[in-house]
Amino acid sequence: MTRPPLIVEPPPDLRRRVLEAVGKEPVLPRPEGTRRRAAILALGFGAMIAQTLAISLPKTRGRPLGYVEVLVVVWSLVAVLATWAGVVRGRSMLGRPLRWRLATTVLTPLVLLATWIPVTMYWPQTLSDASTPIRHAGCVLGTFALAAGPLVAFFRLRRRSDPVHPWLTGAAIGTAAAAWGAMAMPLVCGFTSPLHMILGHLLPVILIAGLGGALGERLVALRSPAR
Repeated sequence: MTRPPLIVEPPPDLRRRVLEAVGKEPVLPRPEGTRRRAAILALGFGAMIAQTLAISLPKTRGRPLGYVEVLVVVWSLVAVLATWAGVVRGRSMLGRPLRWRLATTVLTPLVLLATWIPVTMYWPQTLSDASTPIRHAGCVLGTFALAAGPLVAFFRLRRRSDPVHPWLTGAAIGTAAAAWGAMAMPLVCGFTSPLHMILGHLLPVILIAGLGGALGERLVALRSPAR
């Protein structure tokens, strides 16, 4: 005789917090909800694009045009995947599984580095430049600035949605936004040496992920009305 499958009930406090959050969240008709999400994303990415064009129209700045084009395309694909895995909720109102958000946070900087290496090896003249610590710091700040629009948009879309691991959801959001900022930086920055790319373009991805994790408890966590 087989036993019926064991059904594990979630803790009462978790169920209460989820139901309270669902009750407070306005239910919009599907077309209206879709338009609102599209508007939020358009504003976020519009800010990033406007900043990119305001700083400098896309120029090669002495680099091979193919290097810039290939790197931007490849890093755009990485940013799309990071957004899909770390930000988009999927079929669950709580977002994608924990391991997906963890993988987004940990693997995205490594994938950006791994995809940059063959591109720069194909154009070996990009392995040296005249970058300085000031240039590294400038690109860190530039990546923060370019990632700000997507970061705000992603947090707006995922606000008050995670009752269990809001810090990890925030870190995944920060990583995805930072990937978009890193993607835009080659259109602005003319330096391509390994040291500059690691310190100026990839380090800020980790820093923005940390910022997202710090903001997650405040912006993504479910809270009861008493809090």
